[in-house]
Amino acid sequence: MRQILLISFLLIGSCDARWFGKFGRDQPKGLPVILVPGDGGSQLESNLTGKPSVVHYVCSKQTADFFDLWLNLELFTPLVIDCWADNMQLVFNTTTGLSENMPGVDIRVVGFGATEAVEWLDKSKASQGRYFFDIVDSMVSWGYRRGKDVVGAPFDWRRSPNELNDYLIQLKTLVETTYRWNENKKIVLVGHSMGNPLSLYFLNNYVDQAWKDKYINSFVSLAAPWAGSMQIVRLFASGYNMNYYRVILPPSALRGMQRSFTSSAFLFPSPVAWKPTDILAQTALKNYTVSNIKEFFEDINYMTGWEQYQQAARLNGNLSAPGVPVHCIYGTGVPTPERFQWASGYFPDYPPTEFMGDGDGTVNKKSATVCSNWIGNNEGKKVTVHEVFQADHMAILKHPNAIELVRKAIFEEM
Repeated sequence: MRQILLISFLLIGSCDARWFGKFGRDQPKGLPVILVPGDGGSQLESNLTGKPSVVHYVCSKQTADFFDLWLNLELFTPLVIDCWADNMQLVFNTTTGLSENMPGVDIRVVGFGATEAVEWLDKSKASQGRYFFDIVDSMVSWGYRRGKDVVGAPFDWRRSPNELNDYLIQLKTLVETTYRWNENKKIVLVGHSMGNPLSLYFLNNYVDQAWKDKYINSFVSLAAPWAGSMQIVRLFASGYNMNYYRVILPPSALRGMQRSFTSSAFLFPSPVAWKPTDILAQTALKNYTVSNIKEFFEDINYMTGWEQYQQAARLNGNLSAPGVPVHCIYGTGVPTPERFQWASGYFPDYPPTEFMGDGDGTVNKKSATVCSNWIGNNEGKKVTVHEVFQADHMAILKHPNAIELVRKAIFEEM
């Protein structure tokens, strides 16, 4: 009997798509979707192969296999968090302009081509790690199938695009493969946060117009920091605890790690959106703008940051239109840091006073709306811009209005 049941299940499984496509569950009428996550939006695993030193006696130098590194809430406890931050850190080579993992640390990205690792950042599926789940769950209710016509393209978000060559080649292959898997239907790229300028970099540097016309139907951007984010200024100076993950992390424990990420430099506020007269950071002695960024890094005593900025931030300065239809969705009406001020003696090691402006709490409106510059300037392709009021940077992924806009895009109703 067990053998008969097993054979029956195998037969049903082998003809599932054919059977349901003809008699029951219809193929979705929408286009296939590839999800490109943002900064912090991909699961990471690590294997310690023999670290030459550790920051605390409780930290391991070697592990037998890969373990969950991000997001793993069990690592955010006193002392252990320092081990975690040290394992996450990158080492920047000023000669090559590229970064590497810490010695004795091997890190890999989980779940390329699937959705689970971008739906939930924490494998335990704790609420703090809820990410693309609401969008994917909605898509399933519309007839989509995980891993078939909605797939994920996670990446090592610690790195800027110039360090992600292998990933961007994989992304090109994933687009082509997903296109073939779905009867040569064009792909909709759906990005969140940093995944959007990364996707833009891909479209402008890794493929030509003929390829885009063949494979890409449209590009849906959610909460894009096209020209960077003011939060990065605080991150480099004092550290930033990523409060949008609702995880209690002390900025002081994170600063060295966050500074080491070339993605941080990539997202530094760009002159594309910030004028030379716009004050980013202010102390009793000096104002910092996009005109004296080198002085900013000198005064926070982190000149490696200037080297990173010269390599990575210029990539976010090239904001040429992508040459595919774009649907730009962003949140507003949420207080968002627009300027930071440090009292005398507090710069850079202590948290600053925030002066707020408009945005989604993380991305400033002036950065999120850069996409409007592409209207009428996108190789003849459509550009639509949609403001979702009071949708913060993470909550936009479950906001009903944003999800409906995604639905309209992938069903070609926009």
